[in-house]
Amino acid sequence: MIPKINLNKQNKILVISFLIFLAFSLVFSISHKENQTKAVDQVYADTFIPKGYVLIPVDLANFDTVSALINQFGVIDLFAGSPQSAGSIKIASRVKILRAPLNPNLFAVLVSESLSIDIMKRTGPFWAVVQNNLATEVKKENQKTVQIEYYKGG
Repeated sequence: MIPKINLNKQNKILVISFLIFLAFSLVFSISHKENQTKAVDQVYADTFIPKGYVLIPVDLANFDTVSALINQFGVIDLFAGSPQSAGSIKIASRVKILRAPLNPNLFAVLVSESLSIDIMKRTGPFWAVVQNNLATEVKKENQKTVQIEYYKGG
């Protein structure tokens, strides 16, 4: 009951091209909507904590300086006490620090559970010294050498 439509060769090519374009646009719009729904899901820092580690919020006395030097993540040495006095003590070395995703003015350090006990015994504010997060430090027990490799880019 469908009327037969006679099309010349140019019109057939045009109709087929239009149908192919329509099919592609539908496929891409569906995949784009799926990607948008995935991007809306919030990512929280507590989902990335490895087993045996904890994330400790820290009050940094040199917050402004650290904030200007690192973006979302970094590697620091953590000190307790004032750097002006001789009572400054290094309590953690080469620990990961991250900016709180819901409040960029706050930081937290990722440390092992055993080290967290030592940090929690100290009263803040703490001082942070920013380290190169691309450098790897290898300490040898018997030999007193430290090998540092830096990322050279490329």
